[in-house]
Amino acid sequence: MAVLKKRALAEYSQVVQEEACSKPLQLMKKPHLSSAVEDEHVTVNTFEKLETSEALVAYLNHIQLNLPFKTDDKVVLLRKLIDTYHHSEQSYVRLKIVCILGDFRKVRKFDVQIIINEIIKLISTETSHKVCASMICTLKKLGSLLSSDSPVLGKIIAIGTKLLNNSNHLVKCHCLSLLGGLTSLNNLQGENVKLICKFTKSQDPRVRTAAYDALLQLHDRGQKLELCIYSDVCSALQDDNENVRQSAMRIIWVLSHTYPESCVVIPGCQDEVHLVDDAFAKICQAIGDLSVNVRTLAAELLGSMVNVNPHFLEQTLDKKLMSDMRRKRSAHERHWETVTSGEWASGARWADDKPRENLDAESVSLIHSGACGAFVHGLEDEFMEVRSASLDSLCLLALSNPRFATLSLDFLVDMFNDEIEEVRLKAIDCMTKISQLIVLREDQLEIILGVLEDSNVEIREGLHRMLGACRLSTKACLKLCVQALLDNLKRYSQDKRSIWRCLQLLGPRHPDLTLLLVPELLTVHPFFDMPEADVEDPSYVCVLLLVFNAAQFCPQILSLFEEHICRHYRYLRDTISNFVPHLQLTGVEEMEGQIEFETNTNYFLQNVMSRLNQPISTNQIKVWDAACHDLIRLAQIDSSLAHGVELLATQLECHILIAKVMNSPAWIDSSSLNVQDGDVVKNLIDQLQRQSLRLQYMFSNLSTEEMLLIQSTRLQAMAIQLVYIVRASNTSALALSDHFVSRVEALKGYGNLPSFAGAIVKEIARVDDTKPGVLSRILLPILQAHIYVAPFCLPAKAFKLSADILEPSGESDNPQKFLAGFVLGVVLDAEIQGLAHSEYLRVRVKYPDLNAQLIIPQESHLKMIKHYPKNDSSENIISVPDHRLRTSVLVSHQVWTESSHIELSLVLDVTDPEVPSSLKRWRGFSEDSFIIELCKPVRVLVSPKPIKRGI
Repeated sequence: MAVLKKRALAEYSQVVQEEACSKPLQLMKKPHLSSAVEDEHVTVNTFEKLETSEALVAYLNHIQLNLPFKTDDKVVLLRKLIDTYHHSEQSYVRLKIVCILGDFRKVRKFDVQIIINEIIKLISTETSHKVCASMICTLKKLGSLLSSDSPVLGKIIAIGTKLLNNSNHLVKCHCLSLLGGLTSLNNLQGENVKLICKFTKSQDPRVRTAAYDALLQLHDRGQKLELCIYSDVCSALQDDNENVRQSAMRIIWVLSHTYPESCVVIPGCQDEVHLVDDAFAKICQAIGDLSVNVRTLAAELLGSMVNVNPHFLEQTLDKKLMSDMRRKRSAHERHWETVTSGEWASGARWADDKPRENLDAESVSLIHSGACGAFVHGLEDEFMEVRSASLDSLCLLALSNPRFATLSLDFLVDMFNDEIEEVRLKAIDCMTKISQLIVLREDQLEIILGVLEDSNVEIREGLHRMLGACRLSTKACLKLCVQALLDNLKRYSQDKRSIWRCLQLLGPRHPDLTLLLVPELLTVHPFFDMPEADVEDPSYVCVLLLVFNAAQFCPQILSLFEEHICRHYRYLRDTISNFVPHLQLTGVEEMEGQIEFETNTNYFLQNVMSRLNQPISTNQIKVWDAACHDLIRLAQIDSSLAHGVELLATQLECHILIAKVMNSPAWIDSSSLNVQDGDVVKNLIDQLQRQSLRLQYMFSNLSTEEMLLIQSTRLQAMAIQLVYIVRASNTSALALSDHFVSRVEALKGYGNLPSFAGAIVKEIARVDDTKPGVLSRILLPILQAHIYVAPFCLPAKAFKLSADILEPSGESDNPQKFLAGFVLGVVLDAEIQGLAHSEYLRVRVKYPDLNAQLIIPQESHLKMIKHYPKNDSSENIISVPDHRLRTSVLVSHQVWTESSHIELSLVLDVTDPEVPSSLKRWRGFSEDSFIIELCKPVRVLVSPKPIKRGI
């Protein structure tokens, strides 16, 4: 039995292994260039050393990467490449050679017509479609460098026209692109446009797309497209390929802007409409397309069609196309049809009075519904891209049509409940933009205020901006809004400043409504003494901000103030003056001890400017010192002149340092002086470098003349440093001189340079040798001639870069504990005004052991915010973008014996633009030479604890 069992088991448990049908796997080895050949320069003789096609491709890649190369005879190398092209049998080698021929346009002073003629000769014998398409693409790139009347350009267009008969779609597409990009507009007779339009009927969708794109290229180059192509392009909206539909939609958009008032006939009837209205309806139909890309493009294009008939525009917000499957006609039209028919219902025949215009339900297509409900469908689309594009277009159209803005308000409010945060934030921004055209009702406000419970701080602050810009309809709306903001403050205390700004704007926009709520908000009574509220209560401060800002436009509110409210006004006026306006309260001026008087700051500024522009005197430095002190004090007094005055004061400080350095003998000869004098000069030069960098990077919104003046001051500081290193130190200045020459070369293209910069540019242009010694001999007399030559001018619209760290506040005495060697995340929230170079922004962490660390914040943590307009007339507001930085600063250190403070601050690190790679290792710079502080550091108490060992 055991044997039988073994046999049975052996017989019936055999495993049959079938040979699977395997696909061959080809491993491509990347060709590598030998080190002997790679080290050589690009020479003609190197081609003879290449034995295989892989080595040839590797060397061709080496040539392409090193363009523009430094070879003596470029024409000989071109001939060698063409010879290699003729002898090569592999198409990928020929393709690489064609790409290199196209890159010859990077070689300076090389005649591209030589390459064009060679490619025209080669294209006639080429058999590979890919290589032929690459040649056409190369001809287009090179032809764009020729003038419009060049005869060679005609040859290129003739080649492209001839190759349109090629059977390969890739060749046809590149030929159509060539015709669209190079066809001469001056000599255009219409043949090429007709030829391009012919290929819009091609069987290949890729060719049809290329033909429409070629027409768009002609439009971008200034060619006016003909109106006769409109009907054919409209039929392309029903194409099976989505790329064709997108290109056709763009052309329809172009034609609607080119011929907006032209009339077109509606298919199926004899009615005519303007082309812009018909195009708008056609693009609205694409909102129901099956492709998300087509729907997104249609939603984007609708926003720029602002000249549409309001009837069509309002129809995009209404889904109702028909009523009981009957066409909508006016009563006059229905009566006139009955009269003209000559027949009346007699009742003698069955169904004598049945409606003749009944429609079959199956014959109605929702796709052909015109503009009906286009934005409703776009805002309800399942893809975020379509909803976002629909919001943008809806906002643009609402800005140009107040009635449409009112009708679209309900749809915008519904988007506040979208599941995607980006869409909700965009809906809030759109509502903010059209806030001047709408008035919020109570039912709409309830939906909007529900978003205040969102956990995303950007959405909450965006909603605060929107509420501050909108207008409310009733007293109940204002009360509901204030209560929701107070609840938001209790839930998220970090939103305090944003809520303050919101209430600061709500009051001036609703002074009459605020007057009705003052007794309830401030708990004042005409007969009874109510308990005095705590001025430190955040909710009470919010209410006071609303009332105080409304009182400046409604004097009746002032009569309702009690004595303690006046005291609270004086307290808030001293602590948060940016949010509290100046009010004419009875007795408050006497209590504050402030008397209104005319400051005459403009007259004082003119006096300072006259002193600066006086002739040079023996005590010029003392005059500049006094003027600099006056300017700094003036910037503290008058905030309207602060930014421009601070720029002028910084420029004046630079020239004071320049004069002090050049009046010291140790500047050009430190051998005969003591060490102390040399250290003083070195410190003055370091201060000059820092001040000149602050002058260059801390101020924005300047004119070209003002920027050139700052560049001249910076160039003067660099010249002083270069001469000092060459004449009074033993440090190598070769890299510094090269960097200085590059900065001078950058100023050559400007005209009307300041006197110092103009003199430097002229002298450097005359010299071929730019070694440090030669430069120092050139710069020394120019610097000495411009010690006291400084054309000071007050910038009109200058804006100074500044930062304010909101969190951490630096007031907490409780240390933040973490394990030594691990990481602690400190939340940083800061507002930055006038940031023009965000790529240089850094967070500096300074430890108690004087070690400092620069941290680059993530780009997603730095968001641009908008100004709150103080009133409707914002003509004097400077349009400089502000930024908000919310990030987590990672702090780590070893064990400390006790808790200590670290310092967090925001700085600009301009090392990369100011120090080239050749100067990175130069020891003439200190660690903080190119660090510009933006704010005072905030101290945070931390305590790294040791790791506990054992159980």
